[in-house]
Amino acid sequence: MDSPPLEDAARVRDGMTVRAVTHALLATGVGLMALMGAASVGADGMTDMVAPYLRARDDRVVGEVVGRASRDAARPTAPPIPLEGVSVMLLPYSPSVESELDDIKEHLRDSLKHYMGASADIDAVRSVYESDLVWVGGGELVRGEVSNAQGLVQFVGVPAGEWVLLAWREEARPGKAPKLRAQETKGFRDIPVSLGHSVVTYWWMRISVTSGDTTSVDLNDRNVWIAAVHEHLQMMQGSGNSPTRRRR
Repeated sequence: MDSPPLEDAARVRDGMTVRAVTHALLATGVGLMALMGAASVGADGMTDMVAPYLRARDDRVVGEVVGRASRDAARPTAPPIPLEGVSVMLLPYSPSVESELDDIKEHLRDSLKHYMGASADIDAVRSVYESDLVWVGGGELVRGEVSNAQGLVQFVGVPAGEWVLLAWREEARPGKAPKLRAQETKGFRDIPVSLGHSVVTYWWMRISVTSGDTTSVDLNDRNVWIAAVHEHLQMMQGSGNSPTRRRR
């Protein structure tokens, strides 16, 4: 049985399924493009790019990808600790997507804005690429899995060719919401308050899949691509503007 495509991908970091998240994004994006009668700029020329993958799928020229996610144990002599809940996406290789992600990493520490926005920027690049693949008929080429209790993920029936693997794991670092005094909220209706943050560890690598073979991938502390921060914000209601007193 083949690995689930985009529509059947497994659960992601906030407890929702990849299907629920991406379906909403793709339905909106594809619907808008349909109304406009044109694909996104990134989808131009992608039909030729996905054709070999779709042909390999139809001809059953496929292989398998097996990943193992783990972290180092506290003691050097102890075995690695399996990581459960690592979200793993398998996507056809795209030089333009690789360039965009490399740019995010290159400028990660240029400023606080770049650092705090890196996680959202990566999600945006991935979402647009998935939308473009769906637009050109390659939605089945977007594969998603989550590592099990043994830290394993498996993709079967993967068309032969060049692929990229994007994986991430989020570790919550909860914080305590500050208590706002009335004088601090005066004149403001919606006030963003930080409830903590998450450290998001990403892995990104290019892999080759050949017919009848298994490609093994290790996701560990030594081959992390980048670590970014995702801040958790909640909108608090302020007191708004004070009513104007009428003169008697």
